[in-house]
Amino acid sequence: MTKAHFRNDIQGLRAVAVLTVFADHMLGWPAGGFLGVDVFFVISGFLITGLLLREYERTGHISFRSFYVGRLKRIVPAATVVLIFTVAFSWALFTQQRAISVSWDAVWAFLFGANWNFAIAGTDYFQQGTAVSPLQHYWSLSVEEQFYFVWPWLLLGLLVLFARFGQMTSARARAIAGSTIGLIVVASFGWAMVQTATQPTVAYFSTFTRAWELGIGALLAIAAPLFSRLPSASRPVIAYLGLAGIVASCFVIGPASAWPAPWALLPVVATALVIASGIGEEARFLFPLTNPVSVYIGNISYSLYLWHFPAIVFGHALYPQTGSLAYIGIVLVGFALATAQYYAIERPIWKSPLWKKDGSGSWRQWWTDHVEQVRYGLAGGFVTLTIAVVGVAFLPAPAPVQAAAPEPDPSASSASATEGPAVAAVHQQVRDALASTAWPAGLQPSIDRLDKSASAAGWVKDGCLALEDSEGSPEAIAERCVYGDPGAPNTALLTGDSIAISWLPAIQGALGSDWKIHVMTMQQCPFAFVDVKKADGSPLPECTSYHEYVKSQAGGLAPKLTILAQADNSGERIVRGGPLAAGTREATAYYGSVSERVAVLPAPPMRKAVVECYSAAGSPSACTSSPSAAHLDMNRMLASTTAETPNATFLDTDGLFCANGSCPAYAGGVVMFVDVAHLTQAYGEHLADAIGEMLPKAGQ
Repeated sequence: MTKAHFRNDIQGLRAVAVLTVFADHMLGWPAGGFLGVDVFFVISGFLITGLLLREYERTGHISFRSFYVGRLKRIVPAATVVLIFTVAFSWALFTQQRAISVSWDAVWAFLFGANWNFAIAGTDYFQQGTAVSPLQHYWSLSVEEQFYFVWPWLLLGLLVLFARFGQMTSARARAIAGSTIGLIVVASFGWAMVQTATQPTVAYFSTFTRAWELGIGALLAIAAPLFSRLPSASRPVIAYLGLAGIVASCFVIGPASAWPAPWALLPVVATALVIASGIGEEARFLFPLTNPVSVYIGNISYSLYLWHFPAIVFGHALYPQTGSLAYIGIVLVGFALATAQYYAIERPIWKSPLWKKDGSGSWRQWWTDHVEQVRYGLAGGFVTLTIAVVGVAFLPAPAPVQAAAPEPDPSASSASATEGPAVAAVHQQVRDALASTAWPAGLQPSIDRLDKSASAAGWVKDGCLALEDSEGSPEAIAERCVYGDPGAPNTALLTGDSIAISWLPAIQGALGSDWKIHVMTMQQCPFAFVDVKKADGSPLPECTSYHEYVKSQAGGLAPKLTILAQADNSGERIVRGGPLAAGTREATAYYGSVSERVAVLPAPPMRKAVVECYSAAGSPSACTSSPSAAHLDMNRMLASTTAETPNATFLDTDGLFCANGSCPAYAGGVVMFVDVAHLTQAYGEHLADAIGEMLPKAGQ
């Protein structure tokens, strides 16, 4: 943006965008704060397209060298500094596994492919609910740069082509550009509607589903001559209507909204209104955006966007339980680092004569103009880091959680009312873990090796969870996924979703050699007879037919024991079939009619992913969680519906994971979870004796 085209209101819009994103990522408030990225997209499309058109109208061509050199100087240096810092700090603070993951994220981000990297990770079921990358916010930069890799070439190519058929006036050039970007907007928005409904995670990160947002900004720039004739009296009305639309969007829109289409239309159109109101006339009337504070935050918004997410992730990793103190520290450090980087790196390099083809500008003059800014920026960064280090050193460490023995709920009909010695031993191990102030040596599996390979072997090695990649048909899985001696006198059936198969190591050890276990599980498909969608919102039609298949197989097997389990969020994903309780009651009754006994295992209480909450500077208390309301509600529902089937029993297993409402990350030297919901193979085996004591109460 040159001085001739500098707009304070757009800088203010940038301030609104970055502050809403910062607040949403740190506090989860406002619920729709993530739409700040969409505001950035519209601004970027407007400014860059205006830059290209003005150059074409002035010179008759578009200099790709000047354009891409300008983008590189503006984007790459500051982004690279944050990448280097983040990777280095990750290796110092996180587990080796997580540090390696962050390093690869940095490579993708540097190559402007972060959005596709995170889209792939987000559609990988093993990656859902795992540690958040401190570089995840780089996806939006990748979308922008991918768009600008194509748009200037396409624009110039069309202008050159149409110039052969007549004189290329400014109006004609804008008509061609407008028609082209208009088609892109329509196609991109249409595809966004389709992919949001079928693959919402991919839709969120995809360049193809986001191009329309940059395209709306581009259309504004193309139609600038028309908007410049807006009556002065109408401009404040349009501007404040747009600003109100952005603010309202932050509260009307939430994580459950279909995104980016159609709901992103609201903030995108609102942003377009604000920008349009200032075309051709300075927006002095828009004080919320044009005041000095808003303009200043807008000036540093790029560096603030880069730094805010690492500041949040590392801040929470270092001091996860300091509450408002942590939030204040994160904001101060984020702003200070952004300000230091803006003056010491971002602006000096952006305005430097580096790579100028015509040799204009001199390094001597540049140094004279920026030496004070560089000095102050570096000094500010040093002081900020010093304050942060000293502040962290003197903040009080969080006190360890002191847990009492679990008290069984006398109203619940469950198999844990009376403790056997193995159950009691695990309960004591849980209490010991909660009282610990340091991570024990020799944890199994090692936190540095806590990835999908640590999950239940029946899942990750044997491929007994239907819908996983390369696992074959449900029929083939059911045929080969039989554990134990084929001649064993007793038959058991395990069915449900990934929670069910996570229980398999414990069940194998609990039942012993006298049992053979038929495993019939499907990814994200609960045992309850209901139709569901996946956690990311995409359809899961296979679940319905799978229920029918398992029912038919169960009838033929006539197992002595059927074990059922499903995720706590199953009820949130129902698309038809009535309430989850009704589907659960129907399923339990059916399996009770074909089995001698039925045992219903609840999902273990979800908690923080260890690879996210663990840090070299932290204690086990950073990973302590509490059972969610959704989990407690699910347990109550399972207990009540199970009680309606005479030969079915609900196994209350929460005491194997928590004590007095607090849940540690490990017990007995064994890490409980691979991610936020699924047991490690090692902890499943660790619970075998305890589950063995509980299963006889189910009628074994």
